[in-house]
Amino acid sequence: MNGLIRSTLLIFCLGTVACASQQGEEAQTEDAQTILERCFQFHDPNNEWPDWAGTYVSMEPRLQTPDRKSKVQIRTDGSFFDMERGYGKDTLHWTIKEGQYLTFVNGQLVQDTATMRLHRLSQERADGYHNYYRTKLGLPMSLKGRYELKQGNVEPVSWQGASVYRLELEIADAPFSTAWELFVDSKNYQLLGYGFAPTEEESEYLVLDQLMDMGQMKWPRMRHWYSREADEYLGSDIILTASPMHD
Repeated sequence: MNGLIRSTLLIFCLGTVACASQQGEEAQTEDAQTILERCFQFHDPNNEWPDWAGTYVSMEPRLQTPDRKSKVQIRTDGSFFDMERGYGKDTLHWTIKEGQYLTFVNGQLVQDTATMRLHRLSQERADGYHNYYRTKLGLPMSLKGRYELKQGNVEPVSWQGASVYRLELEIADAPFSTAWELFVDSKNYQLLGYGFAPTEEESEYLVLDQLMDMGQMKWPRMRHWYSREADEYLGSDIILTASPMHD
């Protein structure tokens, strides 16, 4: 009789441990949309991004252009974009204001086709820069209203030494690739990195480093680019200064 009781208690205890273990594993699984909403909340708790306008300067060293530097002025509503960047001895300048495009070389307005072709000053290129910088600076908030999540529930995975949720998104108008992935810290929901799903043309990921305050927003200050295939360092984007625009 005592043996039967001991066996029953043992089975009960093992079942309880197994149940608790299963519940612990399930507790780590979260809804992808909830994770992304918490990531938005971490980086922009007061929803400031949609109304932000400002100027920022960034160093953007690449293996072939280690001294690249850009100055960008932008309104997040899309009504204004202005970018200056040095290329060798020349400074190129793109402006988009309420649908009007202006380009400059060394401070001189460009109107002839030959100069535009020489420096690749097309409207398409200006639109590409506008999309890229507006998307990059405001991540993850700049994805609002533009994405489709490809998952339901998500479990934490290990990435760059951290426990993260890997979110798969489809973004129709995104720069580089329509297929993106975000790496969100499983503890505080900070965006730690993102990448472009492998294609024939793009196979890169970015590691984010350091946070800077802009109002109540938390922006990643550094972005380090790596090739996915070879895991090689390609370059960085480092915000040097940033300030709101005053009308």
